[in-house]
Amino acid sequence: MEEILIAVIQFLFEFTLDVLSDIPFEWMSKNRTTPEPEGIVMPCIVWFFAGCLLAGISLLVVSHTVIAISGLRMTNLVLAPVASACLSQSIAAHRSKGNPYIVPSNHFWQAFWFTLGLTLIRFAYASRG
Repeated sequence: MEEILIAVIQFLFEFTLDVLSDIPFEWMSKNRTTPEPEGIVMPCIVWFFAGCLLAGISLLVVSHTVIAISGLRMTNLVLAPVASACLSQSIAAHRSKGNPYIVPSNHFWQAFWFTLGLTLIRFAYASRG
């Protein structure tokens, strides 16, 4: 029973860190004075590589994963980008009420690709602790 509780806590800790990793970048859009671009393919590619870069830097600091069970690591790989994207979109939707230049769907996709890059690199290269 103790092992299950430890696994759940490990998963929730790393999952929360992955989901919240995009939030500091979300603050940059708070005071937009120009409209966001309609086409977001290039920004999404940039966000993906930024997530990969942040993951690479994080591996230099913490080279092992918090999640020890491989099934939970795969679950984190799938769920964290979606949860991060939903959180980012809801923050952007709230901010768009006061700023018409913010497009919540853009924030969804940018956060999704950023967190996917982050979790993908950490999944592939972090050693199992």
